[in-house]
Amino acid sequence: MRLKAGELIDGQTALALLAGQPPQTERLLAAVAAAPFVAAADGGAATALAAGRTPDLLIGDFDSLAAEHLVACRRQGSDIVTLPVAKDVTDGEFLLTTLFERGWRDILALGALGGRVDQLLANIACAEELAKRGAKVVLAHDDALLCPLYAGAEPVELAVCGFAGRTFSLLPLTAECRLVELAGFEYPLCGPLRRGQTLGVSNVVRADEAKVRLTAGSVLVCINL
Repeated sequence: MRLKAGELIDGQTALALLAGQPPQTERLLAAVAAAPFVAAADGGAATALAAGRTPDLLIGDFDSLAAEHLVACRRQGSDIVTLPVAKDVTDGEFLLTTLFERGWRDILALGALGGRVDQLLANIACAEELAKRGAKVVLAHDDALLCPLYAGAEPVELAVCGFAGRTFSLLPLTAECRLVELAGFEYPLCGPLRRGQTLGVSNVVRADEAKVRLTAGSVLVCINL
């Protein structure tokens, strides 16, 4: 698995636009324009339309999307799935799960961070669940990239490319992450990380291609941009 600066989107990556803080940087707005498939949850459709894209898929109860934007998506051929206001999942979870069920295994999510803290944490939890099912979900914000890693029966390795000099942190999502190995960072590591510890916080990427290897558990990779 690779996470490469400047190449967050490719022909195999679906773009998920959630209704949190929309991207502002040229890098992320360019990803909206370049994505082969754009899916939006409710107010995330406004981000797509502002970037000149019509969502291929639009999901939500539409409590955070202006009526004229919904009309524009309908007129321009979006596949629209209307959800009830009272439901057991967030629009974001429904969207990410739908993308996975439709065969997407690489997902770049924008609008998933910033804004409400409860929604931010929920989006991270949803991304972790999809990681357990074999997907790579990157949650991108103007100043950070987050990506959950999960190792079950087999170890998992992530190559971090083009981020030399950036601050890097690992936050355990399970009680223990066994045998976490870091290579190409200011502070190497070969051992466990436990939830509640800050051992993995505020490292620095030093190599053009640094590597994270996880033997068991779930960990959240955080790169500050």
